[in-house]
Amino acid sequence: MKKMRNLGLILTLALALSGCQGAKHHYKSGKKYAGASMLKESVTSYKRAIDRKPNKVKYRIAMEEAGSALLEELFTNYRFADGNDSASIYKFRDAEKWRNYLAPYINTSRYEGFYDQDYGDQLDRFLAQKYERANKWIRTREYERALKNLLEIKELDPDYKDVGELLEFAEVEPLYVAALELLEKTEYRDVYELLQPILKKYPKQSLLRKLEEQAIERGKYRLGIISDPNITGSEATMSAALQSAVISLIQREKDPFLELLDRTNFDLLQQEQEAIINGSTNEAAVTQELLAADGYLKVIITHAHEDEGKLFKETKKGWEKYYATAKNEEGEEVKKAEYKKVTYAEFHKRNDASYDMQVALVERATSKILWTETYHQDFSDEVHYIQYAGLGDLYSGSWRYQHKAHASDRRSNDSGRLNRLRKGNKRVKSTSSMRKDAVGVLAKRAADYVLAQKLIRE
Repeated sequence: MKKMRNLGLILTLALALSGCQGAKHHYKSGKKYAGASMLKESVTSYKRAIDRKPNKVKYRIAMEEAGSALLEELFTNYRFADGNDSASIYKFRDAEKWRNYLAPYINTSRYEGFYDQDYGDQLDRFLAQKYERANKWIRTREYERALKNLLEIKELDPDYKDVGELLEFAEVEPLYVAALELLEKTEYRDVYELLQPILKKYPKQSLLRKLEEQAIERGKYRLGIISDPNITGSEATMSAALQSAVISLIQREKDPFLELLDRTNFDLLQQEQEAIINGSTNEAAVTQELLAADGYLKVIITHAHEDEGKLFKETKKGWEKYYATAKNEEGEEVKKAEYKKVTYAEFHKRNDASYDMQVALVERATSKILWTETYHQDFSDEVHYIQYAGLGDLYSGSWRYQHKAHASDRRSNDSGRLNRLRKGNKRVKSTSSMRKDAVGVLAKRAADYVLAQKLIRE
């Protein structure tokens, strides 16, 4: 316990010495800066020294001298700038910044409020001049120049007159004009993308919000999802699952210009689908919901091949290593490696699946195929393992007789490989799991392709 107390005392002294050395270092730095007339750097170093050793008198005396000299210099510069409101304002603000910085360490009362009246008059004149210029630039639609003046006013006095409203107007107006021009050119997505940053900044900007809504409404592409009544069997089942997955993925992206018109009762709409697939739109068969569609998206599995492999079993000859007890020349019992002939079962199985998907967009008004894409996806999985009930290391090989030796007997040095096969995976992925994976993979490829087209109503 006594040793622990001594160790704690040593650590405390070490920390105290470290703090003292740190303060001394900053004090010396402050003196060097003061000697070079670098008063801002000097008072910064003295502050660090005092913060470490607040009761050190010579540190405070040095700070008083350097700090007073700095404030005198800064406020003198302010007085000499009289007549130039712009220079005076920023010199006064700099002097005030350093006065506040030094106030906890030296007496700054002689400067407090002494120049406030002069500064206030200068600031009023300067802000009025900047405000007048900003309004002039707004009237002449030179918004960048107006923004420069308004931002400076806001920095100096955030509550000055209606500077907040003017700033918003100067930022919004040029974008509003540009967005209107894009809207007239039917470049609806460009309108939307142009407006997003400014709407994020000014979410209550009703004019821009209405313009955004107009662009979305005019450019929104209504897409009907259709099937193919000629598809049957597993392809039809997969196509239905695929369409649902594609719908979910597209909706997840929340593209404001893409509206999906889904329908689930394909039997009632078979006549229309056949007409679409055959290249002609049968208006009598089109439902009211899909009548509003600009195009039809056909997403189908055109071919599905699944091969559920057979589990092949083969009885193999091998050797098991074991240890027998024997006596050496000195008569001592020792363990000796021996090998016995055994049989083990080796298993193989492989499952394969392949799928083909077609994605096509058909224009509703003309029944024209706008684009079509095909995708192919392969899946496979296999297992290869052995089963053996013995406890020793297993080796492959060959032998003629199990219970007696023969010149043709051979043993391979591959126990590591066989041990891995004994521990190998015995479950192969089923073709039904591959089918599920295929739906996910192909749905993503289809959805990504559709979204990349950035569909828009012409």
